Amino acid sequence: MQSKKGALRKRQGGFSLVEHIWLWPVLVMLTLGSIQLGLLFKARATVNNATFLAAREGSINHADKSVMRNTLAKAMAPLYVKKAPNLAKLTRSQVEQVAAAIIGKGAIQVISPTPEIFRTFAVKQYSLEKSRGKTRERQTLQIPNDNLNVRSSATRTVKVSGNNVAINLQDANLLKIRGHWCYELEVPMVNVLIRKTMRTLGSASHPHWANCEALSLVDGKHRIPVSGHSIVRMQSPVRCSDTRCNNLK
Repeated sequence: MQSKKGALRKRQGGFSLVEHIWLWPVLVMLTLGSIQLGLLFKARATVNNATFLAAREGSINHADKSVMRNTLAKAMAPLYVKKAPNLAKLTRSQVEQVAAAIIGKGAIQVISPTPEIFRTFAVKQYSLEKSRGKTRERQTLQIPNDNLNVRSSATRTVKVSGNNVAINLQDANLLKIRGHWCYELEVPMVNVLIRKTMRTLGSASHPHWANCEALSLVDGKHRIPVSGHSIVRMQSPVRCSDTRCNNLK
């Protein structure tokens, strides 16, 4: 009788060992996945805040995309303070280098106003600007931004993304942007799994995915694009940086 009980205990012990062998990898992956998702949530919150700061900076700088990109890079610095303690103290030129290296081109995507909206509402205006110690009158093409509460709210039809949209001057003064950041997945094992899963599910169609892939190939780290959105009212007139309005793309 005792020998039968002993054999039963050995069998149960064998089953428990098999269960542990199957269960522990699952528990380890769930734990690592939870840690990585927590870090990813923190990065997403930081990107949202950085995108808002970039939009606010763009609203007082005529929707200048380079200014917004630099602000986005500065605001993302907290995620890298442990790796580079002096990152938050970089000069403007150094920040531009960081922005070019980490976020790449297209990190700030202007959703509105588009070049089509600009051409519809832009008018010639004169402004006084200082140059070499002298104040000179300058003629610029820009969307009127002053006294919007008393300006006409009549709508105009503008083609946006292939669709005809009715907007007015007040709508044209809303700066809508999307900020992109190549976030480095830090937790081992699950970083590869998350990146491959996102690629399989179609995230490769993300407008910033190609930049993150190129950056991953350079340093061998696993990165995915994280995006944030923001809408602010322009506090300065929207201007085109060139004839093609590349700052509004």
